[in-house]
Amino acid sequence: MSKRTFDEEEREQLYAMLAADEQSDRGIRRRIWVAGFLVALIVILFVADRYITLVQPNLVRMQDRRDLQSVQSLESDVRNVLDSYGIQAEWIRERSIDFEGAGHLRDLWLVQVPHDLPVASVNVDLKAVVAEYGGRAFAVENARLGQIALHITFRGKIRYSLLFMPTSEVRRASGSIVLLVDGFDEAPEGEIEQYIARSEPIACILEPNKDNITMYTRLRKAEKEVVLHLHFQPFSENDSRFELSEDLSDEDLTTHLRYIVKNFPGSRYYYVTSERALGTYMRRVDQIMRLLGYRALESSMFSYLDRSAQENVMIARMNDLATTALREKVAIGVVELREDIIPFLIAEMSRLRKRGQDFVPLSTILRVE
Repeated sequence: MSKRTFDEEEREQLYAMLAADEQSDRGIRRRIWVAGFLVALIVILFVADRYITLVQPNLVRMQDRRDLQSVQSLESDVRNVLDSYGIQAEWIRERSIDFEGAGHLRDLWLVQVPHDLPVASVNVDLKAVVAEYGGRAFAVENARLGQIALHITFRGKIRYSLLFMPTSEVRRASGSIVLLVDGFDEAPEGEIEQYIARSEPIACILEPNKDNITMYTRLRKAEKEVVLHLHFQPFSENDSRFELSEDLSDEDLTTHLRYIVKNFPGSRYYYVTSERALGTYMRRVDQIMRLLGYRALESSMFSYLDRSAQENVMIARMNDLATTALREKVAIGVVELREDIIPFLIAEMSRLRKRGQDFVPLSTILRVE
């Protein structure tokens, strides 16, 4: 055998050995890939099984717990809305409706309401509250019965149904409230302009001195009810006809009061303060002012709302004023005309009106004799 033939045979054997080794490596790699895939599949299946058996039920329970808390909070806010309109708890009858196969309960509230309740406004407020929870509310009116049903959906299911049933069997407790603003001498001009521009029945208190004649003209032009504040000094300090003092004779007192009435025409109400107790002297003032066509207001009738500038305190005093109106049928609140007081009063009037309170002009509760 020649050397060339030997080399070719040797080369072929070498190639065959290399090809066998490469094929063997490919088989090993394929088996490793298959084994790795099977291991990964086993891990995935194990994790999925653990998620289904352990994690998912916990997530469902957590979601159910959050839903329950949301529903409870939603129910509390719904009750707050109803309470803000003076709807009493005893007017509400609750029933639970179990829909078999539907997987949920619906609470039905049968709500008796007085005929003067603005149900449309109640629905608007309720819809706003429900929207904060991601829910939805829609109303259905039964024109024949005069009833309105408001359905509240939560997570795609009707959770509450409120049926408002107007009836004469219930009525909201209410009273009449008169508001007065004072302190024009030191009030910001912006607040005075806001007060004059508003058409709300808010009367005012003004001290009848020479410097306030122009202000009085503005107030009367705006058709504001003005209460004259007559303040008596112990002794006369000057000869001004606008100055009142306890040492005036009956004749001088009559002259001074007539002069005040002449310069502040159109007002029909007054109240008196003094640095000392007026006693029998007050009867002289009342006799003269009554003959001039005026009606007296006693300081004891006033509830002062702004002894504190804190808004929460003033809101509490407004609530006290409303309670007095319920008890006494009428209440008079006085507040200093200072910065941001008019927006506060307007907001409080709106809030208490929702509960059935009535804000009225002074003339509706006091008849000039």
